[in-house]
Amino acid sequence: MEQQHSHMPGLRKESTDYGMGNRQTKDRLSLCNIDFFISYCRRKNASSPDETQDDIIDFLEEDEPNFSPGTAVHPWKILITDDDSNVHETTVLALNGVRIHGRPLEFLHAYSAKEAEELIVQNEDLSLILLDVVMETVDAGLELVKVVRGKLGKNDIRIILRTGQPGYAPEEKVSSQFAIDGYTTKSQLTRSLLISVLNDTLTNAKALSKQLPN
Repeated sequence: MEQQHSHMPGLRKESTDYGMGNRQTKDRLSLCNIDFFISYCRRKNASSPDETQDDIIDFLEEDEPNFSPGTAVHPWKILITDDDSNVHETTVLALNGVRIHGRPLEFLHAYSAKEAEELIVQNEDLSLILLDVVMETVDAGLELVKVVRGKLGKNDIRIILRTGQPGYAPEEKVSSQFAIDGYTTKSQLTRSLLISVLNDTLTNAKALSKQLPN
């Protein structure tokens, strides 16, 4: 017998078999629902005969989300800039479902410094750039940092350098000469470390207080 959904509120059918002598009876109403069933029948008998409304199924109230109706949490918009498509894919996979300071992540993708510059201009609410050093040139990422901070005047955007060739951009030299917010090598960057770096870098980000309008 196919299991049928009850039209009576709060009633459910059990798949457990109850023994009755040598017979097995399936889909009997759960004993814990008997009192509710009797109460329901009494209410139905007491209803007005002219009542034409369909039966209303009452569900238990669920906890309300902890935000006001009509308000959406603005995501951190992160630009992944790297000429290796595998880096883009693994980064998104590693950060899938992650929330930083209660906010989700949204990813943009650039495969060269030129593409990155265009996306930075187009996205005023960009929060952070995960930036490779060696792309179309050995110092393309470093030159982009100069463009972001100088030409574009984007001092609020956080920049984390990720390099697979630290010899081209030693951490001490880069950190002292360029306005960056973090530095990692790809070989040492685990998922947990990446999340930790993002958490620390975005802690004081100006975009933290931004929300979508109602």
